Amino acid sequence: MAKSVLITGVGGFASRYMCDYLNGLKPRPNIIGVDVKDTLFESCDSVYKVDLSSVNDVMELFKRSKPDFIIHLAGVFGTGYYHEIHKANVLSMAALLESACQYSPDVVMVAAGSAAEYGRLELHQLPVDEEMLCQPITPYGLSKYLATQIAMYYHRVHNINITVVRPFQLIGKGLSPLLAPGAFAEQLKKAIAKGSKIIKVGNLESSRDFLDISDAVEAIWALCQKPAPGQIFNLCSGKPTKIADLLDMMIASTGADVKVEVDSKRLRGTSDINKIFGSYKKLQDHCDWKPKISLEVSIRRMFK
Repeated sequence: MAKSVLITGVGGFASRYMCDYLNGLKPRPNIIGVDVKDTLFESCDSVYKVDLSSVNDVMELFKRSKPDFIIHLAGVFGTGYYHEIHKANVLSMAALLESACQYSPDVVMVAAGSAAEYGRLELHQLPVDEEMLCQPITPYGLSKYLATQIAMYYHRVHNINITVVRPFQLIGKGLSPLLAPGAFAEQLKKAIAKGSKIIKVGNLESSRDFLDISDAVEAIWALCQKPAPGQIFNLCSGKPTKIADLLDMMIASTGADVKVEVDSKRLRGTSDINKIFGSYKKLQDHCDWKPKISLEVSIRRMFK
């Protein structure tokens, strides 16, 4: 009998790629999609509309479907209201784990935290590894840190088999325009289609660690197959890239004739982090994973 995989936030960027990856496996697992919105997703065998912040709703889901694996990718980052971020990112983690305790205590779960949990780091602390003290400086980073602590609690106290990954900046076609690479891609596509000459940007001097989404979902599934209960893993490329260089690569890839303008509304001020990149050594040592897809290839794929 095929194993079943429950994927949360199935209408989102990472979850769509996760579903596509699982559909390519042999044997193919049974895929259960969950989202807060009504969605038809052909890559899933079944899809449920569930408010993941509601313990009662999540318990009803577990009564109907007792998965072998849970890949928890649902969450929000683009709202400025902490209570909304907390509800989506923290309460959902608690509801899933409490429901797992009650109805699927043997489930294998991998949940997405975030590199934003680390906060602002000094250059001598880079590349950051999983032992670094977390001091988040954004509501999103704080919510993900709290969710990670809940995950560790349920493993420690209730012996739930949960692993947390901390993705750095994932990149790929369909990335949200709320994130810089997604915003650049959206504007460049409009420039090509409509002849617009202006690309509006925020801070181009900061550096980020970009990882192709296809590499990321492969790593997540590797952790499902070789669990590390109670462990945290960075999900990153191990390389810093300046945002300005990323934009130059994207412009060169499209051949668009555009002018770049800084938009003050896109600047994050004191919440911006100048430079961050991670080490994936722990993940490589555990399941022999390392990034395969170059940033140049990732960028080309964004415009196919």
